[in-house]
Amino acid sequence: MENQSSQVCVIMPVYNGAKTIELAIKSLFYQTYTNWNCVIVDDGSTDETKEILQRINDNRFKIIYLPKNKGRGYARQVCLDNATGDYLTYLDADDFYHPEKIESQVSVFNSFNDIYLVSCGQGSFDNLNKLRSIRGVKFNGKFSYHLGDEVKYISVTSMVILNEAKKFKYHSGLNASEDIDFFSRYLDKKEFYIINKILYYYYEFESVSYFKTLSYNYYRLIRIAMMFKKEKSKTIILFIKTFIKSFIYLFLFPIVGKNYFIKRRGYSPSNENVIEFNKLLSQLLDS
Repeated sequence: MENQSSQVCVIMPVYNGAKTIELAIKSLFYQTYTNWNCVIVDDGSTDETKEILQRINDNRFKIIYLPKNKGRGYARQVCLDNATGDYLTYLDADDFYHPEKIESQVSVFNSFNDIYLVSCGQGSFDNLNKLRSIRGVKFNGKFSYHLGDEVKYISVTSMVILNEAKKFKYHSGLNASEDIDFFSRYLDKKEFYIINKILYYYYEFESVSYFKTLSYNYYRLIRIAMMFKKEKSKTIILFIKTFIKSFIYLFLFPIVGKNYFIKRRGYSPSNENVIEFNKLLSQLLDS
């Protein structure tokens, strides 16, 4: 069992997450690493999210209710402002953790004193609770990052050093790609580590739409433009690549459908991946 003296803060912004948030919260209670706290920001939900959150009776949770929807960047910053502990990690309200997720990442931090971020593999599932793809398992070990580099790690799976993270701010105007923007500034000229094991499960397929895909690429272009003054050469190349990708999405998405593009972002899961996913999900749903 990993030394549990370091406290991990899990932050969870949520907007209209009544259908999924209980699964996300349950996955925290199944963590083998128990020294965690959780900050949840309800970003002006209009469904039953607030009622669900009000039923939580555990002092490890801090719940903040925003009177109206302010957007992902704003809500993440409120989470960060209220985070306490040694490390910071992320859990979206429609996703869930593998039981060893937090412990595995803390263990890596305890093994290296020169890394600032630890990410892991991710499994993507649909509304039928079927594991459809995996990604983030291509690389393993320690890497370095400079602003403008292609991102090897998966942002939502990451754990970072909290007091270092508090030196940066989320851009409230970014309603997509805000996490990549934040991590690219946080991690500039620093080392990070990738665990090539699936420890984070991401509800993806049904949440993706034509508009959402174009919106994501739009905000990604804005994010890249923000980096121009600091890293011109890499930024120009990255901007061109992203623009071309967005252009392709614009015309091909209605023809080939969203599943084509989602599958291209990862790999088909193995039988072992599917068996483990089904086992974990069944455990959470039955509890």
